Amino acid sequence: MATNYGYESYLPSNTNIGLNYTICVMYNSGVKFLKGIHIGKEPRVPDSSVFPYVMLQLILSFFMSRLVYYLLRPLKQPKLVCYILGGIVLGPSVLSRNKIIMDTIFPRREMMVINTLSTLSGVYFIFIVSVKMDTVKILRAAKHTWFITIACLVIPYMIAMFLSRILSDYTPGVERGLFRLYFTSLLSMTYFSTVADAVSELKLLTSELGQLAMSSSMLAELLGWIALMAEAVFNKSLGHKAESSLCLIGLLFFSFLVVRPAVLLVVNRTPEGKPVKEGYVIGLMILPIAMGALTDMLGVSFALGALIVGLIVPAGPPLGSALVEKCDFVISNILLPFFYLRIGLLTNVHSIKNFKSFAALETILVGAYVGKLVGSLCTVLFFGTSLRFGILFSFILNVKGINEFMLLNRLRVNFKTIDEASYATMVLSHLAVNAIVTPIIGIYHKPQTRCKVTEDKQMRTLQTTPISSELRIFCGVHFEGNIRSIVALLKACNPCETSPMCVYLVHLIELVGRASPVLAPYNAQKLRLIREDSTYRIMHAAEKQFRSSDVPFTILPYKMIAPYDTMHESICELVKEKFIPLVVLPFNKKRQGRTTNLQNFDMNIQAHAPCTVGLLVDKSSTTGHFYSIGHFTYSLVVLFLGGADDREALALVSRMSGHPGLSITVFRITVIEDEQSEYDCERHLDEIAINEFITNNISNACVACRQVIAKNTTEVIDVIRRMDGYYNLVIVGKKRAVTSRLEEEMKLWVEYEELGVIGDTLASVDFCKGMTSVLVIQCGIGSVTISEANKRSNQYSPKRSDHFSFASSNCDRIISNNAVSEKGDGKICTNA
Repeated sequence: MATNYGYESYLPSNTNIGLNYTICVMYNSGVKFLKGIHIGKEPRVPDSSVFPYVMLQLILSFFMSRLVYYLLRPLKQPKLVCYILGGIVLGPSVLSRNKIIMDTIFPRREMMVINTLSTLSGVYFIFIVSVKMDTVKILRAAKHTWFITIACLVIPYMIAMFLSRILSDYTPGVERGLFRLYFTSLLSMTYFSTVADAVSELKLLTSELGQLAMSSSMLAELLGWIALMAEAVFNKSLGHKAESSLCLIGLLFFSFLVVRPAVLLVVNRTPEGKPVKEGYVIGLMILPIAMGALTDMLGVSFALGALIVGLIVPAGPPLGSALVEKCDFVISNILLPFFYLRIGLLTNVHSIKNFKSFAALETILVGAYVGKLVGSLCTVLFFGTSLRFGILFSFILNVKGINEFMLLNRLRVNFKTIDEASYATMVLSHLAVNAIVTPIIGIYHKPQTRCKVTEDKQMRTLQTTPISSELRIFCGVHFEGNIRSIVALLKACNPCETSPMCVYLVHLIELVGRASPVLAPYNAQKLRLIREDSTYRIMHAAEKQFRSSDVPFTILPYKMIAPYDTMHESICELVKEKFIPLVVLPFNKKRQGRTTNLQNFDMNIQAHAPCTVGLLVDKSSTTGHFYSIGHFTYSLVVLFLGGADDREALALVSRMSGHPGLSITVFRITVIEDEQSEYDCERHLDEIAINEFITNNISNACVACRQVIAKNTTEVIDVIRRMDGYYNLVIVGKKRAVTSRLEEEMKLWVEYEELGVIGDTLASVDFCKGMTSVLVIQCGIGSVTISEANKRSNQYSPKRSDHFSFASSNCDRIISNNAVSEKGDGKICTNA
């Protein structure tokens, strides 16, 4: 009986392609269970036990791929390159070249298990990637990127076809005839899953570069899968081809007209915030295998069946995100290592012996790469983009991924249209392209940074925004519970006819279960049938809150779906485009759903926003009597210790001070240890800001100011903790102009670094019994400079004896010698 000790990939490299071989496999079914390694004359693993081999191969693949990734990560190499290199190291190119290692670890009779698991990983990978695809966005993107996409497909195809015809005599390892057409079309293709993985790994999902690359690849992949349906043409008779085509068309109609409505019914019947029933999820996880088997039986790739199932599942929550969460980890860490291992076992670099054939095939491949680079670069430059942007865009489209390697496997194993040397050449070429372009993209694509302030962009902060002009505020919302505190803050900002307010209310949603981010205006009229949508409920709650007051609010609702790691880039772009001087974000503590991703998001916003950023810590959820629908009353406190952040907080309070329902108390805290000559400039700016505030509110009975003198930061913290009174909100800057030694030491005990030392103290439950909200302000890049301050100092320089007194009287607390003393028994409300 014939015995197979390999697979189709283990045919000799000099085997003529196109010839049919019959390969038989014989398995000994006498022993089905492993009874122990000590059963028998000598300890060994029984030949009939498959499980130990599979587990050993998985462990070695995982270990080797992670080791290569660890070694090459300093060179900014992508994961795909490292993992496939790990498989090549284990394959016949390096370790398995030794016959003992090959027969012991990778016995050829067990290759069917690896091949099956590799195919299964490909099915689920295509399924998960297609689930993440937003079909609506694909159709929308086709209207704008079709010109770029066509150029990126046609130009490399023409170059590759021209070179393949010229060099056909030098590439005997590639089948001639009609396959040349199919082969060159594959070289010119760009797949959405490949680009999405690369963009996600480079953290460019929310960048303009990443958005354009994914939009182009979406349209390109649609055309590619249409071409993939033509696989039934190869090695099929005309009658069989017609039958397969008709059956495939019927399968498509059944999927989109019967299966998709059933899936949408499951989504509509799932309550908002509730998980999808487990039975539905399991059924949809089995469906890609069944559909892939049907398409494979029809003579088309099994990947097409997985793609169809993925497209009929709506992206995002609840169903799409549930499938991604349940499958993504298993696919990436359990199944795909077998895929990388199979590529490594199929790749034998020692089979490349004919230099002329190698050079000819490399010329065709490089021609396709250059053609795609030229096509994408020329079309993008035609629309007026920069040269750097065009080059990086063309590099992203040249990245190769799992789709390309899956097709190479089919050409080598199933179609047998390329030989072992050609396969190894193409694998090494794809890896070389990824290893070169990916680090270049990561190095030369500059992330979102703070922009330099120019003369025409001075209104990026509250200090440089005139009170008489429109105030534009970006308000981010994570949950419906954030609405109440944000609306109260916006009402307190005193919008009126002479000082209107435009609010960009954005629902921030983490990207889960989809591949492309979304930033678009929210139109409730188009989505009024989806009453259980969380964005609808948030916008409806905000509308009810704003409707209760007759103030000139302009509300522009948005919906943003992006990963928290790069969401700040989309916000910064919107802020720059709309010329917004203030960003307000809710700060949710851990018990309110705060995660590490949210914390990183807040810190990224503070680090990169070209405007002022405010983090609102809402602790007033149980005190609903702060304001009523009919009459708005609000009590707030400002802690002014000095510095750019505190001056920006004072600028916000200056706009609020005209509201008749507000009670404002400003604590001017002076720390003696900060009285040093090198900080005279900051103190000068502080004096100008406080004097300007005093002059503007000289006759305002709702504004009170108090002077506090502290010896050091310890006494400042002590005073803050002892503050009595009933306040709705405390406003404080994130950082002081001077960082004391105590603040440096306290950073180790700060729970929330993004709030600063003082803000973290105010956000604790010890302050005002945990019932007072806190707004932490960080100044933007357009704050008032020394030259601007000197121009304004002559206008706002009141004498303290004439206009405002900070002398200790009537309940002012003067701190000295580590003691707190009270003077007087009345309440001071010093109004000039």
